[in-house]
Amino acid sequence: MKRFFILAAALASFTAVSASATTLGVGFNNVGISAGRGLNMTLPGGYLSAYQNLGAGYGMSARFTGAGGKNDASFYAGHVGVGKAYSLDGIGTLTPSLQVGYQSLNVGSDNLSAAYAGFHVRYMYPVTHDVHLYADGGFGRDFATSVTGLQTIGGLEYSGGAGAWFNTGYGALQAGYQYRHLPLSTASELHLNTGQFVIGYFVHF
Repeated sequence: MKRFFILAAALASFTAVSASATTLGVGFNNVGISAGRGLNMTLPGGYLSAYQNLGAGYGMSARFTGAGGKNDASFYAGHVGVGKAYSLDGIGTLTPSLQVGYQSLNVGSDNLSAAYAGFHVRYMYPVTHDVHLYADGGFGRDFATSVTGLQTIGGLEYSGGAGAWFNTGYGALQAGYQYRHLPLSTASELHLNTGQFVIGYFVHF
């Protein structure tokens, strides 16, 4: 997983030093986690994100999430992606992308984790010049799955979410919800399902 975090750090550094079409964000999230076998919890945390417009509709993104402080538990997640935005003649924007990411839950000395890669698409609709609604979803495969003391095998992962953007000042306020399902072991009824309520502010450069 070191390579993934090196890639995320490199992308974030790239967006931070680029002179144009860069967006940096920071925010709060409340992560609801379901892992099976009665292992359920909600952890407060925060996130950092970066987006770089590469021109001709192409863009690169990176996001890192951390949460914890309850039940001797901590949660970390991150992903990087590249995609292309397509204008739909005044009725919104559709952005398909490829993503690779990682999620990890630590509870005491136990760990559940998985990497994933897949296809993602987001639709954004302009209600007004300053208010935009979005919905997104994706699917792929998780791999490098790990549960302390058990053998695991990956499977079909999927995600979905919705929210709104409100342009204000030098950036935008975002509020939304994001869900992701990562299977870990069907035989042991273990998975890493997360539902995140997020609110944050993004600054454009």
